[in-house]
Amino acid sequence: MISKSYPIFVPIMQIREATEKDIPAIIQLLKESLGESMIPKSENLWRWKHLDNPFGKSPTLLAVENGNLIGVRAFLKWEFIHDGKIYNACRAVDTATHPDFQGKGIFKALTTELIEEIKKDGVDFIYNTPNKQSTPGYLKMGWKKRGKLPLKLQFHFNSGKNNHPLNPASWDGISDLVELIETLNNSSDGTHLKKGYLKWRYLDCPLFPYYFLSDSKSYLLFYRIKEGKLGREIRICDFFTLEGFNSKTKPDLHEKLSNVQKLSNARFTSFSGLKLEQDLGLNLGSLPILNAGPLVTLREVKEEFNPLSMGWNWSLGDLELF
Repeated sequence: MISKSYPIFVPIMQIREATEKDIPAIIQLLKESLGESMIPKSENLWRWKHLDNPFGKSPTLLAVENGNLIGVRAFLKWEFIHDGKIYNACRAVDTATHPDFQGKGIFKALTTELIEEIKKDGVDFIYNTPNKQSTPGYLKMGWKKRGKLPLKLQFHFNSGKNNHPLNPASWDGISDLVELIETLNNSSDGTHLKKGYLKWRYLDCPLFPYYFLSDSKSYLLFYRIKEGKLGREIRICDFFTLEGFNSKTKPDLHEKLSNVQKLSNARFTSFSGLKLEQDLGLNLGSLPILNAGPLVTLREVKEEFNPLSMGWNWSLGDLELF
């Protein structure tokens, strides 16, 4: 159990590992420090994200002063496959410092200590998609810019009412397909599809509904509908195909996707440009791929491993904030 004092930053501040008993105080700190913003804070979300994750519980450190929680830092565990090898990763996600203690180095102290801790767990690298405000701080701590995720965009120029069903369809018809995809698709570069990953990621997510398109045997496409600055978006998070996906089944997919575009009155559809060459069955028009996605930053954890040298094949589902 970690318990270190840092008198330089805050009198008698200690850093220790978080436990489940700390969750209510963590949620309260997140609200006090960050507000609700785009992603409401809740114990349910924290448990889904940091305890139920099929890749493992999130390493989480707390800063405590006189028994009061003043800082939190969590890394979300993840696994990627590249050239047939599994790489252990962490995503730098939830962090907060109490408003009365900001500017005292707590964020840096927690992050630096947590990096040392995950080295012991065999983590290869850290990745995240920081905003403009947080990027400089990460760069000072050794993160490096990979660049923006390339996006394939298909514009529809709709502006009407969203008539898309609010509730996703039942998973009963795709449960066997999901199990098959998690068994067979682990030879492709991308997230390691551990058993239960797709259900955790897309069915159990408490933040927003994810929908799917499928013929229940040869393809499975996950998407969500998002309101943003550019208008309503159909975000294709992940698209999986099996051997039976061919010229006879592609029209079925495009008919279903076209219907979703019409029902939702979305202004555009988005898909990872890194995945487009691999997923040749997805036709999203003739516009070129643009470097318009989130900025990705990486940090090595193992000294002998340079994550910037790898050709990562991220989907929007891999990098989406939640």
